[in-house]
Amino acid sequence: MSKKSRVWLAVALVLVLLLGAGVFALFRLPMTKSSAAEAAAHDLAEEQLSSDIWHQKDLAQGLFDRVTKALGKRVDLRSVTVDDITEAEGRTVATLDWSWANNDGESWEYSSQLPLEKNGLFWWADLTEKAIHPKLGTGGSFALRANPGGRGKILGADGEVLMAEGKVIDIGVHPNRLEPDTIGRLVNGLNDGVDSLDLDAADLEKSVDDAAGNQLVPVVTLREDDYRSVKSAIHDLPGVLFSEDTQTLTRSRGFAQATLGSAGPASAEDIEKSEGEIIAGDIVGRTGLQKTFDSRLSGPGSVEVFAKGDPTDDKGGKTKLTSLHAFESQDGEDLETTLDVDIQTAADDAAATAKKPAAVVAIRPSDGHVLAVANHDPAGAAWDRALSGQYPPGSVFKIASGLALLDAGVKPDDDIDCPKTVNIGGKSFKNAEDEVLGTVSFADDFAHSCNTAFVSSADKVTGDDVADAAAQLGMLGDTSAIGAKMASVPADDDEVTHAAQMIGQGKVQSSPLAVATMAASVEAGETITPQLVVGAALDEAKSGDSGQGAGKGTGNDDDAPSLDADAAKEISTMMAKVVTEGTATALKDVPGDPVHGKTGTAEYGEETPPRTHSWFAGFQGDLAVAVLVEDGGFGAEAAVPVAHEFFDSVN
Repeated sequence: MSKKSRVWLAVALVLVLLLGAGVFALFRLPMTKSSAAEAAAHDLAEEQLSSDIWHQKDLAQGLFDRVTKALGKRVDLRSVTVDDITEAEGRTVATLDWSWANNDGESWEYSSQLPLEKNGLFWWADLTEKAIHPKLGTGGSFALRANPGGRGKILGADGEVLMAEGKVIDIGVHPNRLEPDTIGRLVNGLNDGVDSLDLDAADLEKSVDDAAGNQLVPVVTLREDDYRSVKSAIHDLPGVLFSEDTQTLTRSRGFAQATLGSAGPASAEDIEKSEGEIIAGDIVGRTGLQKTFDSRLSGPGSVEVFAKGDPTDDKGGKTKLTSLHAFESQDGEDLETTLDVDIQTAADDAAATAKKPAAVVAIRPSDGHVLAVANHDPAGAAWDRALSGQYPPGSVFKIASGLALLDAGVKPDDDIDCPKTVNIGGKSFKNAEDEVLGTVSFADDFAHSCNTAFVSSADKVTGDDVADAAAQLGMLGDTSAIGAKMASVPADDDEVTHAAQMIGQGKVQSSPLAVATMAASVEAGETITPQLVVGAALDEAKSGDSGQGAGKGTGNDDDAPSLDADAAKEISTMMAKVVTEGTATALKDVPGDPVHGKTGTAEYGEETPPRTHSWFAGFQGDLAVAVLVEDGGFGAEAAVPVAHEFFDSVN
């Protein structure tokens, strides 16, 4: 082929390619108004404006994303279809039918009009806010607010209502309307009328001084019954304003508060962290069971959609909102627990007698039901140390290490020396107050909580043996489904650590819930798994592989030996001796069945001498209890009086 022929062939190939590209482009562009409308509806339904019908495609996509962003994860676009195409006064308009749905499948449907424009042979579309919804103006967008139904109740044993929505009174002051002594009289009236309320007049006065003249300064929110007790003293004070609201409340102030938890309006931080899961107006669980079971208690979470005006065209700092559609509100589901009103009240009252932060957990050994979880802090609101706290258990753990020794062949009447001190691996261990018992029975060592006897017996068992004993007593179960923690007993065979763990020190950590479970297992003669939540919520937790158990059963470790009933009986007998002649004799006069128990003093921190937590674990009939008093000193001095108060109240 000549050079001239090759040139003409190349030119011909280029022309063919250009012609093909032109034909391809021609077929991509809409040549009819119906094809343009259908392409637009398809793009909008997919939320991807990828067709060539749009003028300035990127700008159109940006407008669509801005207008619909607020709907987030709560309202989904299901479809956009062409209903009709009309022409009037030189305008061609496609009527689009929109269908959205909330997370519960409820529909929201409406129509809008998308203008179409013919330019030469082809049709084009310009997306505007009004084309997405007819009530949206230029610069406007959708806005979303929660439209929640009633929050589910938290129920206790026999269906008793423990927590439900109730009336509250918000109290505030208006700086411009105050008279000189209003704040002082208001604070005094509130503090005198409401137990444990401790408002500071100077702090409130500073808040008033810092506020703008027309800005309401909130003071406190009171339950309706608390408000009635102070109404006569504060209602007519100048500048004091009152408004009614509803709030999720416990059946009485302070009733199992830390465990039941709290719920309230979503904060800006809640909304930001949720990445669209939470919106303004949502009520969210903040602590306790309210937080752990928030999705159940709050229900599907209904919403209301608004048209929001252009933020650059606001009036007086307020952007206009026009309601477009409110999805049907649905109430949340109730949560059923095992808490018993009378036992819980006794536990709350007993914990409140402690001079330091305290926790009380009560379990019914026959079925594992948690009957009470009480938390008290003299300095203010208590967190749920009873279910979530992790502390060295000290000598109450001798129930577990004692069981390990019994399993290893030690008998209650075997003589084990109790000297003042004993040295293990270069570390000296001693008894409380330098007590010396001499050579006495293992049961006596247990009753008088002899550290040196247990430490010197550490070589009779391994770290695995001690951990297995704790598992047999239910201490290592999984209660993550209720937001709780049990115990940690590392199988550490380091000589010094292992010796320390025989007396509940070293690396052993436990919650009061785990200690109460240990006592309940002894009384039952088999491993108990504590149960706080029952019914459908528990089934949901199980299906989520959370490990939340129900009532009696073996520990979570399938390889752990089951609790031997005879060994449990021997531990029970030794626990009875603790009360009759050991470290808990103050409980001998408790009315009703004999109390079985074990005291504990647990060292913590780096101070010399170390600070100590105070413990008691025990049972009376079909009621097991654990008491913790933080930084309380000896168990007999701080925890035992709380246990006494509890048993007295129950009986």
